[in-house]
Amino acid sequence: MFMRSIAATMAATLAAGAASAETTIRIAHATPESSPIHQALEFFKAELEARSNGGMQVEIFPGGQIGSVQQATELVQSGNIDMTTGASVLLSSMVPELSVLDQFLLFENEEQAHAVLDGPAGQELLSKMEDKGLKGMGFMELGFRHFSNSRAPLDSVEAFRGLRMRSADNPIQITAWRSVGAVPVALSWGEIYPSLQQNLIDGQESAPSSIVIERFYEVQDYVSLTGHIYWPEMWVAGLDFYNGLTDEQRALLDEVAAETVTRQRELAAKANADALAELESKGLQVNELPQEARAALGETMNAAIRDDIRAAVGPEFYDSFMTELD
Repeated sequence: MFMRSIAATMAATLAAGAASAETTIRIAHATPESSPIHQALEFFKAELEARSNGGMQVEIFPGGQIGSVQQATELVQSGNIDMTTGASVLLSSMVPELSVLDQFLLFENEEQAHAVLDGPAGQELLSKMEDKGLKGMGFMELGFRHFSNSRAPLDSVEAFRGLRMRSADNPIQITAWRSVGAVPVALSWGEIYPSLQQNLIDGQESAPSSIVIERFYEVQDYVSLTGHIYWPEMWVAGLDFYNGLTDEQRALLDEVAAETVTRQRELAAKANADALAELESKGLQVNELPQEARAALGETMNAAIRDDIRAAVGPEFYDSFMTELD
């Protein structure tokens, strides 16, 4: 019933553009207009419209106004919109192979992550989406995730014990956090701030830019640089929409999309660096989780979820991906 109402709303909202749907790309996403994701999509819009001489138009619906990541993805599959973005962890229930990215300390830095995801292993991951009616356009990024909380600095594995933290509604992630004694609470993104404000949870983990964009600093006292996981932001299009373009349109779309991914990563890196400086200026106490504790954290969490991930993605794919990573 909900999906039918969303679809009806979309049909009414976009009726004016329906006649030219074959050249109008409708993109919905759940992040604010100030986010690097939205800024990059504005770049995509400007470049594609200019290079196609207006033959391809782009409409962007930011801030979750069309629905959550999962709802927007379903609308892409049904053809009601043409593109969306979402963190890989939120899409792994639909594309199980994405669970391979749920491992902790998988990448040493952004450069390694980009090399793997832009290489054969990442392209194979994108191809897995086609069975679900999706075309993977590329891996944008949220960056490495760190913690904010209102309890105490996270400076050891023991500090995570009893920490009431927001978790994505993802069984693998919940299992991992429980393995170090944390108390994960599955909440949607929009529920984090009020839950922190009402002391229903102690903290959350996200990229530094998200702590600033979502104003979590107003209800948090500590930022701990844990760098425990790298989460890409998947950019997907409807496969039928993509295949319905002309060869020339697809070539131009692919070209501008690749440039957009590069632009988004640059914006995300700057936003995260600027955010750390801003958080310190706002009086939050920033500490770095010692390397030894970080390694122990990752080892414990990965041991708890490795068999589940291997089963979810398939042993052959898991081994292939990890070989490419090495």
